[in-house]
Amino acid sequence: MPELSSLAMSFGAAARDYDRYRVGPSARMLDWLLPAGCPSVLDLGAGTGLLTRWLAERVEDVVAVEPDARMRRVLTGVCPRATVLHGFGERIPLPDARVAAVTVSSAWHWMDPALTLPEIARVLTPGGSLGILYTRRDRRVPWVDALDAYVHEEMGNDDWIGDLIQRMSDGPWLPDGVPFAPPQAHVVTWTAELTVEEVVAMFATYSRYIALPDGEKRELADLIEARVRETAEMRDGMVVMPMICHGWRTRLITS
Repeated sequence: MPELSSLAMSFGAAARDYDRYRVGPSARMLDWLLPAGCPSVLDLGAGTGLLTRWLAERVEDVVAVEPDARMRRVLTGVCPRATVLHGFGERIPLPDARVAAVTVSSAWHWMDPALTLPEIARVLTPGGSLGILYTRRDRRVPWVDALDAYVHEEMGNDDWIGDLIQRMSDGPWLPDGVPFAPPQAHVVTWTAELTVEEVVAMFATYSRYIALPDGEKRELADLIEARVRETAEMRDGMVVMPMICHGWRTRLITS
């Protein structure tokens, strides 16, 4: 857990690049995830606000909680309508029954479900909703899978987030005893047109890359660029990157 905690807090070192080069979630997923007429929402583990800005276009009262001050500075700049607070999934700085919905975008793996789910239940209004989503490259496409596998191998890192997504997709994953209904799952796919440099920069925002010494970063960036140019699907000089967003939604059960 100490290693994971240090990796979780490493993104701030590349906060502006994270915001610029990460592909955010699909608006179509938000159509499915967010309750109709939702009056208030908490974006938990909000990062630089890739999801928060979408929420602010649909919901009047948006709160974003993020533990890293460097990420919060970027978030505040790109999404001034949101109330931005320091906090963690396990310690949410909100009063009881404060919001009608909670979202967690590409951050659930940094949280302890046994501690986070009771906190989410506490800050939700009766019958409120929880939505968890992950946006990533679509590894069902062979060249994308080969590229991701190559980068993970070079970083010395297993695709443990992919393993988590698979476990959540295969069956029940909520701990016993939490006051939430069985979650529903949904998938949205699309393609993003990116330059080769943007694809390389996207990989450079991942925690294992950020933790590398500078010399190894430059070497790995060159290797990734060469592999992208050799294998990626291109159109008019742009990489046509298949993307996928996995979503789960559940609601708070009240007695």
